[in-house]
Amino acid sequence: MPLRSPGLPTIAILVLLWAGQARAAGPETATQPSSYWRERTSLFRTFTHQPQVVMIGDSLTDGAEWAEMFPQQNIVNRGIDSDTTEGVLARLDDILRVKPRQAFVMIGINDFADAHREVDAVFASYRSIVSRLDQGGVKVTVQSTLPCNVAKATWKSCASLNPRIRQLNTRLASLASTRVRFVDLWPLLAVNGELNSDYTHDGVHLNGEGYRQWKRGIAPFMPAPDPQPNQPR
Repeated sequence: MPLRSPGLPTIAILVLLWAGQARAAGPETATQPSSYWRERTSLFRTFTHQPQVVMIGDSLTDGAEWAEMFPQQNIVNRGIDSDTTEGVLARLDDILRVKPRQAFVMIGINDFADAHREVDAVFASYRSIVSRLDQGGVKVTVQSTLPCNVAKATWKSCASLNPRIRQLNTRLASLASTRVRFVDLWPLLAVNGELNSDYTHDGVHLNGEGYRQWKRGIAPFMPAPDPQPNQPR
């Protein structure tokens, strides 16, 4: 008996099933780490300098020369461009392994811009980061997540991102305790709810003066100067 070609209802069902599978696979594919993320984490695992201070975050942290900004501190940069709270959680064991005394954390904008997560989910991940660092004996300083500039960051949806970043910061402030510090950088770097245009060229990342303001905001909370800064201990 000749084979019958599938009718329209059968084809429609197959298309719907395929679409459902594609949607289910979508988030998993989107959360795969980039080659840059893998390269940076490999570098961090290879050179295990034991710091007094570790700076944790995304491209804003990654782009700073922390050892030059704080030459009297034994400080390392653990920022990775485009990273998210989930990305930090995935590499937190490597950070804890070198036993830093203090960690400054700023993360979150890419959770909203790229991973399209809700504030509750991002805060839950952030709280896990802080909890694990605290349990590892690290003094944690949570820095408010910076907004972006609507006019300059035309490649970002800042008008929708900034209110969610503000909501996240309100939640982050609630983490403050005798063992966790919250530092609000918005008074130094933001104006009218967005990143000050004087401190950015592209609306998201900081220029030199922007980093000067960031340094000004956290300098009072750095530990006492290390007698041999940036030397292995």
